[in-house]
Amino acid sequence: MSMKRVLVVDDERLTRVSLAAFLEELGYEAAVAGDGDEAIRLQAQAPFDVCIVDIRLPGKDGVETIKALHQIAPEAYFIIFTGSPQFTIPPVLEDLGMSARDIVRKPVVDMDIFAALIVRKDASSQERSG
Repeated sequence: MSMKRVLVVDDERLTRVSLAAFLEELGYEAAVAGDGDEAIRLQAQAPFDVCIVDIRLPGKDGVETIKALHQIAPEAYFIIFTGSPQFTIPPVLEDLGMSARDIVRKPVVDMDIFAALIVRKDASSQERSG
């Protein structure tokens, strides 16, 4: 498994802390941010392999946050974590290679969905490079 560092960006403290704890149990190094600006600061310090980003954030929304995180680390994999049932990937994120497969909707009954997405992305990255 080459992806090790995961950033969870969510304004709901319990959500980000519990998801980070779950990812750490799976062997990932997880960090948390409560808003886009904090996420961007963390990404600039030491880029993450995976960023799980809520769409509704204080200040910069999730789309703006993902754009900024992508500029710092274009190779990172982004997962949108949203409670909005109507959210679809806007063209600006499609241009970054994102699709509906990269959306996880709240509430999540089984957090293994995050592990499955990360493992699937990691496997497809290895296929392309190998």
